[in-house]
Amino acid sequence: MLDKGRVALVAVVLATMAGAPRALAEAPAASTVPTAEDFGALPSLLAPVISPDGKRLVARSQVEGKPRLILFDLITNKQEPYSIALPDGHDLSSYRWVGNDKLLITLSSSASLLGVPIRFSQMIVYDIATRKVVPVVTGHGFGTDLTYVDPAGKFVLVTAQKTVFTYPSVFRFDFSTNEATEIVKPRERVWSWFADTSGTIRTGIASDGKKWWIYYRHDDRVDFSKSTGRTIRDDNNQIDTMAVTPDSDQGYAVATGASGRFGLYRYDFVADRLGELVYENPKVDVTDFDLTKSGQLESVSYTDDRARIRWFDPELKGVEAKLEKALPGMSIQIISMSDDRSKLVVWSTSASNPGVYYLYDRKVGRMMVIAAPFDQLIGKQLADMESVSYTARDGLDIPAYLTLPPGRAAKDLPLVIMPHGGPFARDEWSFDVWAQFLASRGYVVLQPNFRGSTGYRRQFVEKGNGQWGRGMQDDIDDGVKWLVARGLVDAKRVCIMGASFGGYAAEWAAVRNPDIYRCAISLAGVSDIAAQLKYDRKSFVAARYYRNWRDRVQGGNSVDLDAISPAKRAVDLKVPILIAHGDADTNVPPIQSKMLADALTKLGRPPEYYVYKGEGHGFSKPEDQIDFLKKVEAFLTKYNPA
Repeated sequence: MLDKGRVALVAVVLATMAGAPRALAEAPAASTVPTAEDFGALPSLLAPVISPDGKRLVARSQVEGKPRLILFDLITNKQEPYSIALPDGHDLSSYRWVGNDKLLITLSSSASLLGVPIRFSQMIVYDIATRKVVPVVTGHGFGTDLTYVDPAGKFVLVTAQKTVFTYPSVFRFDFSTNEATEIVKPRERVWSWFADTSGTIRTGIASDGKKWWIYYRHDDRVDFSKSTGRTIRDDNNQIDTMAVTPDSDQGYAVATGASGRFGLYRYDFVADRLGELVYENPKVDVTDFDLTKSGQLESVSYTDDRARIRWFDPELKGVEAKLEKALPGMSIQIISMSDDRSKLVVWSTSASNPGVYYLYDRKVGRMMVIAAPFDQLIGKQLADMESVSYTARDGLDIPAYLTLPPGRAAKDLPLVIMPHGGPFARDEWSFDVWAQFLASRGYVVLQPNFRGSTGYRRQFVEKGNGQWGRGMQDDIDDGVKWLVARGLVDAKRVCIMGASFGGYAAEWAAVRNPDIYRCAISLAGVSDIAAQLKYDRKSFVAARYYRNWRDRVQGGNSVDLDAISPAKRAVDLKVPILIAHGDADTNVPPIQSKMLADALTKLGRPPEYYVYKGEGHGFSKPEDQIDFLKKVEAFLTKYNPA
């Protein structure tokens, strides 16, 4: 919730704060242990984005327990911040500027179709001058993707499914008429469409689950031509995303190379082939790239142990170097900038520092605080996080993050292992509220990037195909055994906790391995995999692997999903479990937790089961997050005391 004190903190954005960057970044270690209220207080402000002209700032916050967008005037500093109310029953998915006076906002919700919950995604435009909302387009199942934004703010291109039974179309929404026009009709198997920097849809990627191919055209006066199909699993073959440079048939593509890692290549769209390798990280995948408005390569992004950007633009590369010098030891990201690059929004954080947003005005050479989202934790005792790895039973190297409780001897400690959501996602070296909370209570926390986690080459992801409850779970269990073998953890004092897929992993651990885990904690967990796939088949798969999603989750139909679904195996779940879910969750329907809770209750083993009214896939009310953390602490104290 954005209280008056935090509004005041944000409002200093134009006030010079001499020495503030380093003072906040290097807050001295303290002995005060944060309370559940400290950890449960939601961030005052998240993900600020500056307008193209550098005059306004928009950021995400909470007002009276509901998600809001907060607007700030960066020039006069006279106008009080005001919030944009969002429709009830919708989650805020994304937002961005369209020109200097409009915001494009994406919301998600769920509804029932023939008795089956289905996810919907809706884009709306908020006009700052009139404070009116205009609907853009609604997507069914697949949702909506923003494909292109006109630099002048006259129109946007949006990819959306008109119904759950069709492939996505591309719509042009004109702000002069507030009308959407379908400009590219659905094509069989095409899920992704791409525009060039002038706003013409030039190419699309299609897949039938086994093969993929490309549609391409030089301009919008001709039809698309279809490339030769390739087998998805072929090396040197899979393309994730691409862009065409203006007035040419050349461009760039993020694709797998001989190493199996995604790198950035030049691409010849007429010849339909990859060209020169522009950049490949020696250890991890490239996740994305950006072009300037003129079509020049600006940067690539990747995550090794933490999120990073490699700048090809020498000006921005120099700016980043200056920021790193000003904020030593911190992870620095330029997350937004004005069109003329004179004003930058900078995020500075570390695994043991909850972070600060700065506004860097390059014209006057000053950096000013926008907000410290977790200001209540500044000066409190927090734990260090270490990047580690261990060897799974089949020899696979598993990257992970280890957080130790402050002030305790590193021997025979209690453990809470915490698998991430997704599962085709990953954890990284960063500030994690749950990890810090558990460590402050005396627990070792291990966050494994088990097989199937993204970013570590295509082969690492593919080792997770069909491995729900099997190979993925083995990797989690092997992390426990590794810490026990090191003498760091007491084998008899281990619990597991997670959200979303992590919640599934916690539930399944309680079914499959009561010999390893004393207890389990699941927030918004999946208990019936088949039912969740019917609800939203994109839920579990990173975008670059979506085109053969079923193979990723089910392993080519070779896995009996009921056999690895906790709700179907409730009879075998006999260790204490805490289950929690928001009743407004549009990512994982709350019925997923209810099914397991009901099944256990019928068996005479009712779990600790909590439903948070009005909450989605996570907490939007501080009182609910505080309540959940206190329940977790009490549950662990009872079943695995530190």
